[in-house]
Amino acid sequence: MLHLRPENLLVQKTLTEAWNASKAGSPLTLDRVISDFDYTTLHVSNSPDDKSILWLSIRTKAWQSVVKCGGDFAGYLKSKYNGFHAVSECSPEQGYDFTVQVKLDELDADAIVQLSLMKIHIMSYPFQLAFDEFARLSQLPEGSNASDTVHQIQYRDDENIFIKPSSDRITVIFETFFQDETDKVFGKVFLQEFVDARKRNRNIQSAPQVLFSHEPPLEAASLMAARSADKNRRFITFVLFPRHFQTPELQFSSVCHLSLFRNYFHYHIKCSKAYMHSRMRYRVDTFIKVLNRAKVDDEEEAGEQTTRRTITGRKLVY
Repeated sequence: MLHLRPENLLVQKTLTEAWNASKAGSPLTLDRVISDFDYTTLHVSNSPDDKSILWLSIRTKAWQSVVKCGGDFAGYLKSKYNGFHAVSECSPEQGYDFTVQVKLDELDADAIVQLSLMKIHIMSYPFQLAFDEFARLSQLPEGSNASDTVHQIQYRDDENIFIKPSSDRITVIFETFFQDETDKVFGKVFLQEFVDARKRNRNIQSAPQVLFSHEPPLEAASLMAARSADKNRRFITFVLFPRHFQTPELQFSSVCHLSLFRNYFHYHIKCSKAYMHSRMRYRVDTFIKVLNRAKVDDEEEAGEQTTRRTITGRKLVY
């Protein structure tokens, strides 16, 4: 199966080319719009005053819902680039949600990687709030550590991610919408394999538990009461335990996999359908060839006895 990389490769390539050109003494003139998954658009352009300074802007569907999660979202994003002298925050470009200024003279490879992860950093903020809430709840006495907090990320028009922290786990719920009836069948089979593989292989039994349901899970039922009657919606639940986010490295890995899960899931549904269609077309072509070989010629020479052939096309000899 294909695992999508969290970095935006086009952003990486564009910044690397601009960095190399700047070091060679011939800065590039850039005005490049890059489309990403889930209604995300990035814009790389030169500063109007200096070609050696680039602006990297992002517009994403999830921005408004992430801001509503509360806390210091601006400070969180700023902290992701504070360690790089080449990157500084500036006023958002018109039509975009967030913009950073990049000095090509001071840029390095690590900064390029972090800039290509801008969408992941935005999506990771509600998860970070959930990690902090979990740490707080786990310190409270049992019985007083319940929480009603549910963070919502609306990353598509009809789809959301719900994150519910508690004292012993973090529950992540994906709300997905199937426009095609066959996608429901493929999706159910695909997700059932997540459950079965976890039972068969001991090496992955420590992976998060995956649940698939037609009804909204109880953790976020109050927020999804109006959607429970929609037959085209399905709900996928991941249960994260402390072993999945104990260290910053594990937290980053979990957030990357969860942020890209919807794209990973629907991509493989489409690939499965395409593979089955290609196999059906191949079988139909094979049957047509067999039928063509079994055809009897319409035009027979006068006086010649009708020739009979086998299924492979060979003539019968009497």
